[in-house]
Amino acid sequence: MEVGTIYITTQGAKLTKVGERLVVRSKENKIIHDMPFFKIRQIFCFGTIEVSAQTIFQLMYRNIDLVYLTKNGRFKCRLSNLNEKSVLSRIAQYQRSQDEDFKLKMARKIVVGKLSNYRNWIMYKNRHGVIEANNEAFAINQAINLGKKAESIDELMGIEGNGSKIYFKAFRKGLKQNLNFFERNRRPPRDPVNAMLSFGYTILYHKVLAAIEQAGIDPFLANLHSNQNSRPSLVLDLMEEFRHFVVDNMVLKLVNLAQVRADNFIYTADKGVIMNDYAIALIVKEMQARLGNSFYYPHDGKKIELQEQILKQAYAYREAVNKGVEYYEPLVFNR
Repeated sequence: MEVGTIYITTQGAKLTKVGERLVVRSKENKIIHDMPFFKIRQIFCFGTIEVSAQTIFQLMYRNIDLVYLTKNGRFKCRLSNLNEKSVLSRIAQYQRSQDEDFKLKMARKIVVGKLSNYRNWIMYKNRHGVIEANNEAFAINQAINLGKKAESIDELMGIEGNGSKIYFKAFRKGLKQNLNFFERNRRPPRDPVNAMLSFGYTILYHKVLAAIEQAGIDPFLANLHSNQNSRPSLVLDLMEEFRHFVVDNMVLKLVNLAQVRADNFIYTADKGVIMNDYAIALIVKEMQARLGNSFYYPHDGKKIELQEQILKQAYAYREAVNKGVEYYEPLVFNR
């Protein structure tokens, strides 16, 4: 199985090129990773990580995405090569960006797909007696029906926002530890659960961004989320269908199995919460494992790795840009 993505959290580590292999060593010169470049698709560096010039050249030559984040997951910068074979798709994408009918239909799909994943999880947990969430399941289903008939992007944004609030009420009921989670918040996250969610969403964000760029489409031209300078809004669109299945499930698992506890988090002067080294390393490990696991992919009718599904969805969106909105269907994960 291909490695795909490497996550480096050891502070002071250095990435070097040794022949056709990437070797990552700690400050004490201990080897952390040693693998051939051809097995690597993306590298995440958290905190103070050094990369030699020869390694950077090799990564860019091989189109390996290099993402720098702070120790606690705040984005710093990334290095990646442009897809030189993407001109025609980008022309089509720019034309679609002026097509209000295309944008509305695509935005409907995105919102309905996201809320459908929320509904499926709530109904599954409710059906098995894990949580009592009949009201939330009914309200999310109503939001889905409204989303299918929405006549504007603004209306869809309101439906999505309300649906997410309802979902996180049910999500809170699914937590078996009291970590002071009451609602979704960020910048800064004000409790341990939100700190983990934000960290996981950051990793997912850059996985989706890398997939979009590999597919050769412009990450700045979106449908649901508004287009803004310095914000790759299409990433926000295409990551919606994966938020619950990739990140939220992982956070629920860590909390409910008591793999993380309150003392794994630090409260900051701005009333925010950050994770300690143990929690960071654990979440990175869990995200890597989840993205590398195989799940049923309905569009192919077989099991493939979750990170491959993200890439396939980016290519499906490119098909929709080139051929029509019906070529893209968000993934709805059934329980």
